[in-house]
Order: sequence, then C-alpha cells, then structure tokens
Amino acid sequence: MKLPLYIVLFLFGLAIAQSIYFYPLLPDIVGSHFDAAGKVNGTSSKFIYFILYFVTLAITSSFALGLPLLLQHLPTSLINLPYREYWLSSDHIEETLSFFKIHFSWFGVGTTLLIIAIFHLTFLANLSPNKDFNITIPFWALLGAFILFVIWWTVTLIKRFPKPS
Repeated sequence: MKLPLYIVLFLFGLAIAQSIYFYPLLPDIVGSHFDAAGKVNGTSSKFIYFILYFVTLAITSSFALGLPLLLQHLPTSLINLPYREYWLSSDHIEETLSFFKIHFSWFGVGTTLLIIAIFHLTFLANLSPNKDFNITIPFWALLGAFILFVIWWTVTLIKRFPKPS
C-alpha cells in the first residue's frame, strides 16, 4: 500500500514544481473554463486558479491518502458492498478492508494524475497567443484513458467480491 502513497506524494511534488514554473509565466487573469470548441468561457485570477488547483488535488488525492485511514474507522453499516454480510463478516473483514485500502489508493493515484495533466493543458492554453484550448486531442486522450482506468478499476472491484458459494 505504500507505493500509491509514494506516487501521490511524488505527484504533489510535481504539481508544486509545475506551479513554480508556470505561475510567473501566466497572465494575472487566466482562462479557467473552456467550451467544447476550446474557447475560453470563464476566467479567474491567477492566484485563485492556483488555489483551486491545489484544493482539487487535495480532494482527489484523498482517495489515496485519506480514504484508507477513514476505512479503518468507518462503521461497516456504511460500506455499500454486494453480499456485505459475507465480505464484512469477522472471517473476511480484514482481507476486504485491505483490498479497499489498496484499490482506493490506486484510484487516488489515477485521479491525481488526471488533474495534474488537465491543469497542465490549461496552463499551456493560457500561454498560447489566442488563449484557446487548442490541445483538445490530448485532453480527449487523457479523458479516454481515465475512463478506461475507471472501467478497469470498477471491473476489478466487482470481480473481487462475487456471490459467496
């Protein structure tokens, strides 16, 4: 379980380095929202945008850092799981919670990586001469990769907890 934690901490370091690099390059008002055609349709101050960046990172990375800790203290009645009585019984609860900790940690890695990559694309868009999000192909590739990751993550979760025999 330590590997996802180390990866998220590395990604936070990467986000800090990315911010140190891009912050002085960006204008005081940045495009913070883009329509489907890649045109800016919402702006923000640079300072607020970077705060939003790190708040978003904190929330998404909480899957890797905070959720595993929360699971240890969460009442089993709040865990929604097929065949919950079996998988959360005293015979299986340790194994089940261990799987959840690791599985949600990897979800945190995936979402943190996605957020860093999307913000990177918005930084590049704000530095382009016309301030368009003209890098829609990388955005859709990122989104497609994340959707495939979520499908894999969900299938793995479902397959891990089949109907007891």
